[in-house]
Amino acid sequence: MRSSFFLPLATLLLAWISPTSAIRNASSSGLMVGTARIDITPYPNPHWLPLNEFPHEKLHVRAIVYESNGVRGAFVNCELAFIQDGIYKTANKLVAEALNTSLANVLVSITHAHSAGPAGVTNANQYGNAAVRNYTSLGLAAVEAATLAVNNMQPAKVGYNTGEAYFNVNRDALDPLTRRWTQAANLSGPIDREVQVLTFLGLDNIPIAVYTSYGMHPVNSYLSGFTTGDWPAAMMRWIETSMSVNDTFVAIYSQQASGDVNPLLRRPGTNNLASISSVPITGFELVQECIEEPVRDGYTPFVRPDDHYIRQLFQELEAQGIMMGEIVMQIMSQTTDYDLNPTIWAAQETVSCPGRKRLDNAREGVAGVYTSGPNFNVTTGAVGIGDIVLVTVGGEIFTRIGWRIKNETTMAKTMIVTMTNGQPSGYIPDALSFSQETFQVLGTSLMPGACAELNITSSLVSMVASYKATLG
Repeated sequence: MRSSFFLPLATLLLAWISPTSAIRNASSSGLMVGTARIDITPYPNPHWLPLNEFPHEKLHVRAIVYESNGVRGAFVNCELAFIQDGIYKTANKLVAEALNTSLANVLVSITHAHSAGPAGVTNANQYGNAAVRNYTSLGLAAVEAATLAVNNMQPAKVGYNTGEAYFNVNRDALDPLTRRWTQAANLSGPIDREVQVLTFLGLDNIPIAVYTSYGMHPVNSYLSGFTTGDWPAAMMRWIETSMSVNDTFVAIYSQQASGDVNPLLRRPGTNNLASISSVPITGFELVQECIEEPVRDGYTPFVRPDDHYIRQLFQELEAQGIMMGEIVMQIMSQTTDYDLNPTIWAAQETVSCPGRKRLDNAREGVAGVYTSGPNFNVTTGAVGIGDIVLVTVGGEIFTRIGWRIKNETTMAKTMIVTMTNGQPSGYIPDALSFSQETFQVLGTSLMPGACAELNITSSLVSMVASYKATLG
């Protein structure tokens, strides 16, 4: 873990990002960057009024638009639980057309916060497929954010750095009583704690934007019934309000390899669900699945939780977001290698593997029943920005696949972003994990085996190699 002492951030930036820092390729045709953030929070449900006490109760679409040597790209991030594949594709197409660039140069991603949707519902997954606050579609909201970002473009430089955060845990475990697979903290399971951080600064060394990835499902607010962007929203707003007094700075969080990863600490969220079910709450940590299952499956009537416990949960989300934000800002502060005139490059492909169709509906802990299904297709992509490359997957890959990608790509500064530019595929287990009868493995429409793991990695490695070749 990196040193955790903090000087005032402005002092660190001025001290470490000095004229003697490594800044390469300065020219008049250098990097330009603009940012924007728009509110897509659902209108209040009169039967389920929000607390209106925490920044993470607001949802946004954020955009970072960049251009170098006549090539333009964009990162667009939506604070939503889930959007259908067609919505990804529409938003990607509309933004690419608005920016006069290729589809591959536009990355549309989600935070995947499980209560990022309307209040008073058990499933926020479909929010974003219809109207999004003042917008008739998510695609138009994305275009608005990207257009505003273009209007704010200024000369900039880009850098990359990594650190670590110890807030996540593998979530696939054997129940100690039944000896069946379930969702619980597995302290010995595979886990990647790397935090990847792409920083944009103005030529005056004032921060403009940050794009960061970390593997951890935002699920502590799941089934709370309240609108919240969970810890990623708290993190992004903490960074944004810390980095600029006038709130022009934009922070974007996207998922790294997280298909088998949850937050390590889940006590307040479990207690909040227990308050719905009238389960006795002692203050100790409860077993998550036992409390969640009756609410999730409708055995317990879904009602507004006790305000005391929802407030405790929201305090935890805020605290976790603040700590993650501080780690990101520390990594930003320690970034010293910046590029003013990077090459911009992008490519996108579709990987296909044999698929299956499920015939039963068991949650976990048993063998599933399947028949052959249509091919399992996954969108992969790569975006090069100087000596940095972002590799993307349109699905939820497991930790070992993320490790494999990192180990096999040939560029040191490789950033992984999942749930990007498409989501037809859902969970993508690695070959070893197919033996685990977890809900992710049982629910995937991918045939067991190493096809997806190998083909996704091969696709990304090939694209990175092609980009590296253009750099000479």
